[in-house]
Amino acid sequence: MHKPIIEKNIPIPRKQVKKAKWVLLVDQMDVGDSVLVTTKTERASLTNAIKAQGYEVTTRKEDDKFRVWRLS
Repeated sequence: MHKPIIEKNIPIPRKQVKKAKWVLLVDQMDVGDSVLVTTKTERASLTNAIKAQGYEVTTRKEDDKFRVWRLS
């Protein structure tokens, strides 16, 4: 059986954060750009990602899909 060894002064590595696909998409959007999504869940995810980056957002229903605009 392996006996654990106490080690001192080992720096804690930074967490690696993987950006969600919606955040990556928002990073590419300019003011006035829009994205057409197919579900309410996608609409909510994209809207939340836009708001989380401090931008204004609006959405409109297009037939059975949703269009999401970045306003600021």
